[in-house]
Amino acid sequence: MLINSRTPDPVLMSNLVIGRIATVVLLVSIAATSGTSAYLYQQQASQQQVIRNDADKVVSLNKQIDSLNAQISSLNTQISQLQTLNSQLGGTNSNLVAQIGTLQSQVAGLQSQVSQLEAQVSNLNQTLNLQRSRVIANQVTVDRQSFTTPFANVVAVINIGSIQNAGYLRVSWPSGPRLNFGIQEFDINITTPIGVSGVYSVPVSANATGNTWFQCYDYYFVNGVYVCSSSFTYSITYWY
Repeated sequence: MLINSRTPDPVLMSNLVIGRIATVVLLVSIAATSGTSAYLYQQQASQQQVIRNDADKVVSLNKQIDSLNAQISSLNTQISQLQTLNSQLGGTNSNLVAQIGTLQSQVAGLQSQVSQLEAQVSNLNQTLNLQRSRVIANQVTVDRQSFTTPFANVVAVINIGSIQNAGYLRVSWPSGPRLNFGIQEFDINITTPIGVSGVYSVPVSANATGNTWFQCYDYYFVNGVYVCSSSFTYSITYWY
């Protein structure tokens, strides 16, 4: 759901905030230990407040924009009146021309402020709509040799880069051996169900992500190591 109009609908804004809070709170239900749950809850509670603050900022900024637009409208009315008067006086009244120039400069300054505020609103709306994304991997093939290990946990480590904002990873693989995707959040290992294909949204928290991996469950033992039965292709997009 995208916000196209500048003035937000209160119900829509409420739904957006609730949706984002639900995404970050999902991590709490995954916590395995009471100590970790408490710490993770504190982190997510802080993120929820950030989301609410962003929504409040949008409302406040739009009020400022409305006020500035009202001032611009009033000044344009004055300019129009002065231009009409100047035209009636022959169009060469220096005092009126100077006043018109001053008002036009004020209008330009106010319009610049409006543009800056609208840019801030756009950025905040993008965050609230989870519109921002970064493609981490697009149809990347993992060779089965990447899973070679002397241990029965046949794992290929994946580099997803920096996660600086709470959001989620959209992870998919269309076919392959039986796999699951795993990620470390704080001291919790979050894993998807095992399957030969999958499409999952995995919640992530800001600056809390450790290792990420795919684990292969169809493998064989040869020359002293475990090897995944086949290669596979995956895609990951980070939404925040």
